[in-house]
Amino acid sequence: MKILQESKILKTNLIQDLEKFEQESLTDYAENLAEEHLQGSNAEQKKAKGQFFTSKEVARFMVGLFDIKGERIRFLDPGAGAGILTAAFCERILSLKVKVALNIDAYENDPLLIPSLNKVLQKCKSALKKKGHDVHINIIENDFILKNASFFDNEGLSLWHDKHPAFDYVISNPPYYKLNVDSVHAKTMKGFDLGHPNVYALFMTLSLRLLNPEGEMVFITPRSFCSGLYYKKFRAWLLKNAVFSHIHIFGSRKDVFEQEGVLQENIILKVAPRKPKRKNIESFVDITVSKNQSFEDIKLHRVAREEIFHEMNEDTLIKIPTSQLHIQIQHAVKDWRYTLYNLGLEVSTGPIVHFRVKELLKDFVDEKTTAPLIWMHNIKGMEVVWPEKKSGKETAVRLVEDSKALLLPIKNYVLIKRFSSKEQERRLYAGLFLSRNFNSTVIGIENHVNYLYRRHGDMTPNGAVGMTALLNTAIVDEYFRCLNGNTQVNASDLRVLPFPCFDSIEEIGKVVTAKKPEIGFQLDSIVAATLGISDQIVRSLHGKN
Repeated sequence: MKILQESKILKTNLIQDLEKFEQESLTDYAENLAEEHLQGSNAEQKKAKGQFFTSKEVARFMVGLFDIKGERIRFLDPGAGAGILTAAFCERILSLKVKVALNIDAYENDPLLIPSLNKVLQKCKSALKKKGHDVHINIIENDFILKNASFFDNEGLSLWHDKHPAFDYVISNPPYYKLNVDSVHAKTMKGFDLGHPNVYALFMTLSLRLLNPEGEMVFITPRSFCSGLYYKKFRAWLLKNAVFSHIHIFGSRKDVFEQEGVLQENIILKVAPRKPKRKNIESFVDITVSKNQSFEDIKLHRVAREEIFHEMNEDTLIKIPTSQLHIQIQHAVKDWRYTLYNLGLEVSTGPIVHFRVKELLKDFVDEKTTAPLIWMHNIKGMEVVWPEKKSGKETAVRLVEDSKALLLPIKNYVLIKRFSSKEQERRLYAGLFLSRNFNSTVIGIENHVNYLYRRHGDMTPNGAVGMTALLNTAIVDEYFRCLNGNTQVNASDLRVLPFPCFDSIEEIGKVVTAKKPEIGFQLDSIVAATLGISDQIVRSLHGKN
């Protein structure tokens, strides 16, 4: 009797599980299996594999960007994970009125994920077949880059031949980890010189090469490829071979991969192969913004294609203007033809790395035995306030033989914080360091601070004040945000910023010295008036319309 009761209970549970399976959406099912996998993995394992799983909301949004056409579709997911992106694509196919023949290639090289991926794709196949679609699934248990290494043999965009037709749609949340110059992935590129970017850039490159001429690809990646020296060669290749049609950016850095604690800013990018005869190449790019992955507050902003490119120093950066105000700012600074180098200036990163030279640091005693040490917290407003006590932060560097190479001569500098959070009011924080305010002959600058200086000689006090003021304006800060999505302000990012001529910068310095404005509306109004920038832009920046 007991066995019979247990059998009935088991049968009931099986029926309930089957009903739940049938009612559960494809993306819900994939997301649940991904969560189960995450619970069995530790942070180090995920980091080593570069695994960050996509939510169903993000997956559905990404798939929604495709312009799905045709009755025969070849689909590629080069880093499938538990299959949520493929599941979202299948949900989109289910919403179509036409019947399609769908061929799915899904790559995954983590053996622990293969069972989940297989379950998800079989559920997709079953759901599609019930609606009359013809489906073929190919799970490839290999590394996507290594398996297709031959496609890095030369510079041709597509090497597919008749036996292996190109893909119509590619979607991916690729792995994310740095490539070592000696890594097996880097070596697969052979003569295909992309520099040494993150592995996600190889996924983007290879995926674009595997698209057919009319195909589309949607990726969610870090924004880091849009600027920075490491991605210069990759960016040049991408802009030469791809047409951008949609960029989505999230207002909050923290929410996209919330479970994994990822703070890197991510974007969703839709591109297509750049072909001379490609049809319907529009002259604009759609930029959408949402606060987080719920997409409930999404805003669309359409910009001319040329508005997203910034050419400077034989490099092209990718800007992401998210409002009409950003476009107005770009137009306002379009005549700023100078870079730091053209102005005779240079920017470097502070050479004092605390944990490496801790024995050389102490609290200040006098100019004969110690030199001032400047940290980020010493930059307050537009000033450098020193000494300023903070727990665990020494105020000076000992004047000994071992510290000579780490100390800088006393000059007029503009000091810039290297780190901020995206949620802070500004990205750029600059402080004025004038040599006349210090009695020492040398200075120590900690590694979290960039210092801007004249290459030969010294900046005039007015020039230093003017440059500090300019970098603290909302005008320059918003322009910088269009170029840069990192919390870190790198010296290389500052080197490509446009600036007005130095006479104008010195004029700003004279006015700011005389009027001593607060950072904000006052400062921006002075700078705008000096440079001939519309007061309307300043008022819009500070919500005074």
